[in-house]
Amino acid sequence: MKQLVFSFIIVLFFGNIYSQEDCKAYLPMTQGTQWEITNFNAKGKAQGKIQYEVISIETEDNVTTFTVEHTTFDKKGEVLYTSSFTAECVDGKFQFDMAYRMDGGQMQAYQNMDVEVDATEYEIPSFSEPEGTSLTDGSLNVRVGANGAYLLNMNVLVTERKIEAYETIETAAGSFDCIVLSQKVSTKVLIRIQSTTKEWYAEGIGMVRSETYNRKGKLQGYSELTSYTKA
Repeated sequence: MKQLVFSFIIVLFFGNIYSQEDCKAYLPMTQGTQWEITNFNAKGKAQGKIQYEVISIETEDNVTTFTVEHTTFDKKGEVLYTSSFTAECVDGKFQFDMAYRMDGGQMQAYQNMDVEVDATEYEIPSFSEPEGTSLTDGSLNVRVGANGAYLLNMNVLVTERKIEAYETIETAAGSFDCIVLSQKVSTKVLIRIQSTTKEWYAEGIGMVRSETYNRKGKLQGYSELTSYTKA
């Protein structure tokens, strides 16, 4: 199986005045930590899950780099896709590569093909920013080919991003203080699909919950942190 290494998630940046402890990463700071995100449909029925593990944390000069492995399972528990991503912390800012938005179930069909990913960064601000703060847009383009021909060209645009609120939410994994982000998402493969998402992030954990709504504002599904085991 060909594994794709995406620089998913997260460029964490911290400069001369920051140490690893000062960096407010939206990712576990301990090697070996494992967690699980379960995907649900609008009626609350599990549709699959993604398991994550921090494989390594390395610091060189003023940059700390995290390597995270993730495996996508279908609703029957069968493995669909395994990959990894890296994250960095620099200058106290936290952002990740838009490639994190790639669906493992969708990519399972193309894992033995040539995949080109062109992704911008995706900022997750600190808790010090006020509600209503606007955030930078993001984009992702994925091209899948074989024998010199492209079989898939997917484009994702994330716009109108802002800090929606600060909330404490509970999941099967516990209670978490979160920053809530909202944005519009436009995805085009053959046709363009418009949606709106809300995402809850906790410092030192990552995404705790996300919700996806269609153009009419109807909930289409959600994902939630259901397991977290610190090494």
